[in-house]
Amino acid sequence: MRTPGRLTTVAACLALIGALSIVASPTATSVLGAAVVPSGDAHAVALVRTPDGQGYWVAASNGAVFAFGDARSYGSMQGQSLNAPIVGMAATPNGQGYWLVASDGGIFSFGDAAFDGSTGAIHLNQPIVGIASTPSGAGYWLVAADGGIFSFGDADFDGSTGAIHLNQPIVGMTPTRDGRGYWLVASDGGIFSFGDATFYGSTGSIHLNQPIVGMAATPSGTGYWLAAADGGIFSFGTAAFYGSTGAIHLNQPIVGMAASGAGTGYWLVAADGGVFTFGASAFYGSATTDLSPLLVNQLANTGGAQQVIVVDAPNAASTTATLSTFENDGSGWYQVFNPMPAVDGESGWIPGPSRNEGDGATPEGIYAIGSTMYGVDANPGTQFGYHQLVCGDWWDEDPTSPTYNTFEHVPCGTTPPFAGNSEALWTEGNAYPSMAVIDYNTPSTGPYGSGIFLHANIGQPTQGCVSLSLNNLDQVLDWLNPSLHPVIVMGPDAVIRDF
Repeated sequence: MRTPGRLTTVAACLALIGALSIVASPTATSVLGAAVVPSGDAHAVALVRTPDGQGYWVAASNGAVFAFGDARSYGSMQGQSLNAPIVGMAATPNGQGYWLVASDGGIFSFGDAAFDGSTGAIHLNQPIVGIASTPSGAGYWLVAADGGIFSFGDADFDGSTGAIHLNQPIVGMTPTRDGRGYWLVASDGGIFSFGDATFYGSTGSIHLNQPIVGMAATPSGTGYWLAAADGGIFSFGTAAFYGSTGAIHLNQPIVGMAASGAGTGYWLVAADGGVFTFGASAFYGSATTDLSPLLVNQLANTGGAQQVIVVDAPNAASTTATLSTFENDGSGWYQVFNPMPAVDGESGWIPGPSRNEGDGATPEGIYAIGSTMYGVDANPGTQFGYHQLVCGDWWDEDPTSPTYNTFEHVPCGTTPPFAGNSEALWTEGNAYPSMAVIDYNTPSTGPYGSGIFLHANIGQPTQGCVSLSLNNLDQVLDWLNPSLHPVIVMGPDAVIRDF
């Protein structure tokens, strides 16, 4: 019997193994479908296709909704205060609206999606982990981690796992084609079928490399797929296998899946908003830039460069930092190498105009890379002009010298007038097997510092330079391309985005 607006709850007092926690905090991790994802920042939680399969939405834990292909945006909760994070999404049958559900069962409806009730005011034994729409769009089910089912509108209650001891928590649900039944899936791949939903198999007895995080049914309802956090796909009944990300190194775990309208393919979505397509399912875009914006995209200024090095220190007193490399290929920025540990000045950081010669601080700011690279060793493969250092090669660091803060060569064995405060470069093989000049205070406008280089780490803070391990240094120097006008942006994290 269907009773519109009726709430059916199942009091499930289960002692769950691997209980699910979706309350994020800056110092904890959130467990989404039993897949560990980073907390503190928003992460993707669901992908929902449009009716014709020519687009999809990606929903995030902060309530953001990203539309791709022919999917239209009807609103989101991004920027709003949420009592609990968003954990799921469902679309109306015509694709002209959608619901978001939070882990406390709060429902947010957009477009032509009607609000038919929520569990927002109910004490839940376990958090809500998913939502599914009825075929008519006039109701929906919510499912909790203990398998409790909450039905609203014209959604029928066909059973729950409230009386069953679960080995692992429920992570999702999928209704049958006619809405007269549904499947629940647990993180170990256990399947629980209710109403007219047929059991076609499970991974409950299989050793999984990663937990199951979602499922999707075939259009006929005669099969289904299960997706694991590593992108492994398990197909049952008439569901065909079209591929997986099981052998691919993922930046973030898979958190959900959706099947194409014809059942001839499927999409997987990762916590960072990355979308992976298989079979006939087309790629229309991903939310990785929106959910995990690259640091380079957060910078106020990149000086028109197509290559950017970012040296990001935790604070102004820090003598260590993280160096990241980015390149713009015309379609947008991407990260070139994995982040690298860097060492900076023994006195920490100071704004460039405030620095003084010999103060041991690294100058904050955005600077070009000098046109010539130098090194005691032979050219490691740089695309810049390269000078192998020989006896008599100096860097003038005497503020009173007319050639202050420049490379100078004098005959080997002679002592230049600026020698007292300067570097005999050819004698610094440990630090300068190869190095790039950071164009700080060049040409010199005063005694604000000189000889700021990107060089090899010698195991201690620098006098104001930035240093890397030799292997990382060679990678970066060889990558830098003068035709792409590279710059280095460096400073404490609190100010680095503002230069």
